[in-house]
Amino acid sequence: MSEGKSRFRVRNGEIEIEYEGLVKDVNERYKEALNWLKSIPHKEGEEKKEEKKEEDREEKKKGTRGPEIWSPAIEGLIQEGFFKLPNKKTKKDVMKALEDKALPVKGKAAIILTTITRKVRRGDLKGTKGPEGWTFWTE
Repeated sequence: MSEGKSRFRVRNGEIEIEYEGLVKDVNERYKEALNWLKSIPHKEGEEKKEEKKEEDREEKKKGTRGPEIWSPAIEGLIQEGFFKLPNKKTKKDVMKALEDKALPVKGKAAIILTTITRKVRRGDLKGTKGPEGWTFWTE
């Protein structure tokens, strides 16, 4: 390119615009092309893809909501005396108690067990793992 000349290339989906010429002309054409591309409506499929991506982002932000739901729920059971001796509680007992509190426990056994074992590590609960699985209690 010689002095005083310029060029641009713009791509938007299937549309590609390329222009080369004097700097003043190129600047003018670039502005026109950009405005034109902004005015073109997106295809319906592209809009749905954008909506889906946004929904996926929101779902990822939500995640399993373990700390938000399960930790306070299990903390509530501890405060109520659910785990007090002489009756040691199993994972099934805990899930039944959470289900009775109208929490969605179906398919959440792993996250519930993880939350309870974290409480054991922190010292909020006592627990042992035997041949039939974990048992939990407080003194």
